[in-house]
Amino acid sequence: MEASWRAAFGCAYKNSFDTARAVTAVNTLLGSWGQKGGALLTGSPYKNSFDTARAVTAVNTLLGSWGQKGGALLTGSPKAGDIADERFAAPPKPEAKRIGDKEYGAVSSSGSNIAALEAALDGRIKGLFFYNSNAAKGYAQPKVWAEAFEKLDLMVAIDVQMSETAMQADYVLPECTYLERMEAPDYIGGKKQFVALRAQALDRVHPDTLPCDEIFTGLAQACGVGQYFDFTVEDLARAEMDTLGVSFDELKEKGIVDVTSKKFEYGVPAFKTPTEKYQFTSEKAGAAGLNPVIGYVERLVMPQGDELHFIGGKQAIHSHTMTQNIEALNAISREYNLERVWMSSKDAADRGIADGDLVEVASSEHTGQVRCKVTERLKPGVLYLPTHYGGSSPYQSRAYEYGISMTEFVPFHGGEPGVGSTMSQEVAVTVKKVEA
Repeated sequence: MEASWRAAFGCAYKNSFDTARAVTAVNTLLGSWGQKGGALLTGSPYKNSFDTARAVTAVNTLLGSWGQKGGALLTGSPKAGDIADERFAAPPKPEAKRIGDKEYGAVSSSGSNIAALEAALDGRIKGLFFYNSNAAKGYAQPKVWAEAFEKLDLMVAIDVQMSETAMQADYVLPECTYLERMEAPDYIGGKKQFVALRAQALDRVHPDTLPCDEIFTGLAQACGVGQYFDFTVEDLARAEMDTLGVSFDELKEKGIVDVTSKKFEYGVPAFKTPTEKYQFTSEKAGAAGLNPVIGYVERLVMPQGDELHFIGGKQAIHSHTMTQNIEALNAISREYNLERVWMSSKDAADRGIADGDLVEVASSEHTGQVRCKVTERLKPGVLYLPTHYGGSSPYQSRAYEYGISMTEFVPFHGGEPGVGSTMSQEVAVTVKKVEA
């Protein structure tokens, strides 16, 4: 249940699957996996992201860096043991197949929001529940999501604020913030292993809000399957800690406890493949209609004429679109003009644009105006925009209409072949100065 609360994914281009495959191979050759300043696995926004990731793993293999000091480490995470208490027995698995498993067979566990979107558009899905997820603004092409929402018989949003998704929902179930609730234990892997617990720090501010575990338990009861959730999150945490020999009260007090069972040793790991060795071909990728061998995949969208690649990214002070309305963080954004679009000095000079000018950004889907930051930190041919801004919910008064939203500019390409990522950076735009 906890895993479903925290599931997150995002790949933005048609070639994201193969790009990711290549990136993994390069990091492997460079021995940067898991190292300070090295490679971390994140989302994939292009049509070729999957092969980029595969390539990074292959490069690490060719350089022999797997499991080596200074190289790429596969350490795993600790986990709770079997719990004898029948209250925590796993419910039977549903007979129906999960949406997207057939279309995007290379995805093993996380699913795909694009698969859900496509199923809502063609009527295979009649209801959607969103938890802590702002699809209406944070996912690529909000207009298509809005079209899908209109076709649903039921749409429910569970959130701590009136997001753009909550505004379009039939029902909003208000959750309390993370400071007002206890969460299930978090298991942290590495050379040492830990279990962490985020305990309640504040009394609940709004009495009509509930923690997410109570909301899900109530929904289960209303649906006639409440017998599978006849426990609290604290009951679950205590039972899991008993299997590890860890005092729940100590964990609650300290927040994190070392549960390392044996000393870490460097060495070539066993891979989760039929041979337990690294394999340069993937039968699963082939079965999903992709090249079983790592290969070159072109980007889906290439700029033409004076167009630029449009890319987005996060800023350290924000988390997606969830934090843009927080008073202190929004004040930092405004003080430092963090909503601006970034353009290389060369591209700006070619278009007669100076730092701080108001510019118009346009794609096939949308046009918007924002101030421009001219910089040497961006290569020519690319336009960068932070992805936190451009809010359209008037309930979020600080974020409302502050900056522009990159997702508005992205065409709907469907899901990345075999993977189902959104390919949310497969977009080209034009930029011109707005004359006073």
